[in-house]
Amino acid sequence: MKKIFVGLLTLGAALVVIPMFAAFEAHVINVTAKIENALSVPVDPITFGTVFPQEELEKFLRIALSQSFQDEERVDDVEYIIRQKPKCAWSWQTEGEVWNIDETSTQTGHVTVNGVSCGDTPIRPTGVPASATWGVLPSLCEYISKHPDVTIENGGNDGSLDSFHQPWTIDGQSVIWTDVLGRLDKSESDTSDTWTIDLAVPCFGGFCGQDWEKFVTDINPTAIPSEYTQPIGNEHKIFGCDLWVEVAGVSR
Repeated sequence: MKKIFVGLLTLGAALVVIPMFAAFEAHVINVTAKIENALSVPVDPITFGTVFPQEELEKFLRIALSQSFQDEERVDDVEYIIRQKPKCAWSWQTEGEVWNIDETSTQTGHVTVNGVSCGDTPIRPTGVPASATWGVLPSLCEYISKHPDVTIENGGNDGSLDSFHQPWTIDGQSVIWTDVLGRLDKSESDTSDTWTIDLAVPCFGGFCGQDWEKFVTDINPTAIPSEYTQPIGNEHKIFGCDLWVEVAGVSR
């Protein structure tokens, strides 16, 4: 009986001692990573200036693989989207029905199933008159196309989108974006895309040309021309749209 009793005491002591040793031991593993952008996208504004109904004008947007992505051997291709979002700005009217916006304080608008909003009103910038209002600019998104240098239909790996389209739609409690897909692939020596941003200028109210419908359907055969005329109240105003470029996936 004594031997058994001593053995139990020894076992109990061992159970107490083990966690006491572990509590005084620590290991530090250093973890680091250098995070780089996969894409190189210029953020310079695309400005069309003063335009007139039924004009068609072109600008270009170059999207490329970043140098860091090209130098990294374990990654190969990037899929990305181009999305169009509403633009918010301070705007005001001066003499002669001339509209102005403050280019230094614009923001991207928010789209929800309840509509478009600009969030909280920011502090009025210096030089912006008291008559200026903060809000969503008339939308240019419906009227700008996105066409790559080589489309999927012609053997490329990028989508395309004609002018005269809806940049987003509401389906129940969901916002459905009309995104355009792009893809860059190092193994195919496709390291940059040059997108054509084509502006097809709308007309106003009942002052559209007789060839308005043909103008619209020649550019986008699926468009309904009456849906893309602007109310006369938007005449002379500055329209806006933000192009949102977002990486959708990276493959090895």
